[in-house]
Amino acid sequence: MNGLSSALMAQRSLRYQLVFSLCAVTIATALRFGLDGVLPAGFPFLTFFPAVMLTLIFASIRCGIAVAVVCGFIAWFWFLEPAGQFGLTSGTLLAIGFYVLITTTDVLFVSAAVWALRELNVSRVRANGLAHSRSLMFSELQHRVSNNLATIVALLRLQTAKTKDDGARRALSASQARIKSISRLQRRLHSVDMQSVDVAEYLREVLQDTLDVAELEKPVDLSIQASRLVVPNDVAVPLGLIASELMMNSIEHGAGFDREISIQVTLRSEPDGDTGAVLASLELRDNGPGLPDDFDLAQTDSLGLSVASQFATTLDGELTLRNGAAGGTWAMLRFSVAPLGVREFDVTPADETQSLPNTTSEKLQQIG
Repeated sequence: MNGLSSALMAQRSLRYQLVFSLCAVTIATALRFGLDGVLPAGFPFLTFFPAVMLTLIFASIRCGIAVAVVCGFIAWFWFLEPAGQFGLTSGTLLAIGFYVLITTTDVLFVSAAVWALRELNVSRVRANGLAHSRSLMFSELQHRVSNNLATIVALLRLQTAKTKDDGARRALSASQARIKSISRLQRRLHSVDMQSVDVAEYLREVLQDTLDVAELEKPVDLSIQASRLVVPNDVAVPLGLIASELMMNSIEHGAGFDREISIQVTLRSEPDGDTGAVLASLELRDNGPGLPDDFDLAQTDSLGLSVASQFATTLDGELTLRNGAAGGTWAMLRFSVAPLGVREFDVTPADETQSLPNTTSEKLQQIG
């Protein structure tokens, strides 16, 4: 089909069209004379129909019409009774009428095909132009958003330098890191063509970005174990923000310890046979000081945990925090994705593990 379309839309020189048409008439006439003693009566136009169709396709429509006319006269003169003259009998008129009907149909069919292909090309060019314009506009929007976020970070940095209160300085520094993390998240996810995200790879990148923007001097031992799960973009955005905020909380509270900060992240997923949804859980463990005895996530004054809790509601998920059995903090996010998105999901067993490179301690660790 592509070859036929190319043949119909090809631009050919006038010389080529004339040579092809002449060859088509000559070969069709020679074949008809060669078959004259073999064919029974009643096939005067047999070899001329293919000549007309091939000329319409491989030369041009105007040449096809010319070949149809020339071949029609040749067949009328040599192969319709009485032969050797342009006789007009009822049989001759009937045969010529059928020939005109068939060749006219061929001409109309090829003309319609050429017109449709031209319209398709025009539509394709217009669509490509619109796609290019959309891409440019999207890139410009992304550039402006990134610049605005960078401006906010710069203003916060100036304010931090002028602030004397240690608590305020820590809050402003945390805000800078949070905005930097959101900026990187925005660059990774908001692609004009991106519709779904591999969560295992995505979490590795987001958590690495969170480490980079934290700019800690002490080492952080970070590992991630994740079953492969592909989710829509609108699920990946809040999921990445929740993971980033939980990790920032662990880093913030573990920074005052003399020992190395250790954080373990686990993502598990499995299909729900009853609803067709995908059930997933994101778990984060650290070796920090843990939570106060009276900790209540709904009443916490931690901005990061409040942000994480709010984004958990956008996933219709449940975020739980408590002290770990061996110390530190244990956080668990449970969420599911509606059956509408099941076709976009690819779930593999939870023992498929990816390790997250640690730029702070320059170590690799794999758990599980």
